[in-house]
Amino acid sequence: MKATFIYHKGNQRMEKFYKNLLNEPDFCRICEDCYNCRGDWSYKDDVKEVVLEPIDEDEFIEDASDYMPEIPQGDVAIAQLHEDLLYELPNMLAEKNYKLLIVPSETPSDLSIAMRNSLKEICEKNGIDFENPKPFCALKKKYNKDVLNEFIDYFKIGFPQLEIKSSDGHKIDDVKVIISAPCGETYYIAKRIKGKIINELKDEIANAHHNYPCLGSMEYDKELEDTMLHEAGYIALDAIRKALLPYKCKNKFCGRCGIFGQNSL
Repeated sequence: MKATFIYHKGNQRMEKFYKNLLNEPDFCRICEDCYNCRGDWSYKDDVKEVVLEPIDEDEFIEDASDYMPEIPQGDVAIAQLHEDLLYELPNMLAEKNYKLLIVPSETPSDLSIAMRNSLKEICEKNGIDFENPKPFCALKKKYNKDVLNEFIDYFKIGFPQLEIKSSDGHKIDDVKVIISAPCGETYYIAKRIKGKIINELKDEIANAHHNYPCLGSMEYDKELEDTMLHEAGYIALDAIRKALLPYKCKNKFCGRCGIFGQNSL
């Protein structure tokens, strides 16, 4: 599978999504005791980027071809662009045989509801699936969406999924990342919670989420009724909870399980 990231120069969020899949040695340098917890994998042969010059969001663009460079052949496009360019993008992608367009929203202004509806309609006419995850780590598999599901399985990004091992049900012995948040944060959280007692995890996850840091904005989003940063934090916490389900304590009065006991899962 081939994916192309399309964005304006200076978009640090999209740049991080792209570089997470390259997994170059200097991508993550947060921990002083780095032991390459991410592993030596890389999708450098499967991802490309198309970077455009910045455009003022209030500028009216009559002809998108004056601004858009050549788009390589691919299967999935991940894009954040001026809305006038986004409006024309599905037609350009169809010519290159793309089957899925993902426009992640990390701020409330990344994609208006009106443009989202227009893009969905244009994509349908071109035989292209469309997704607008808010934030990007909210991207989940869907029934009968083969390209989306293959994208998540192949690149292992989307709604985080982890495998946690605990010998006694109270302490984390090992953590394996199955699906990472597109920014790569899940690997950092996995390292932070390894060796921790379960009732310590809520604060540990929250601290890791802010220290990485999360790419979601702190602007209030009317649709979510919260901020993107908070929504991403809930997603990270939910992923850990799901991974810990096999170790859920059956004693609802157990105080050692913290947020994961007392029927909170």
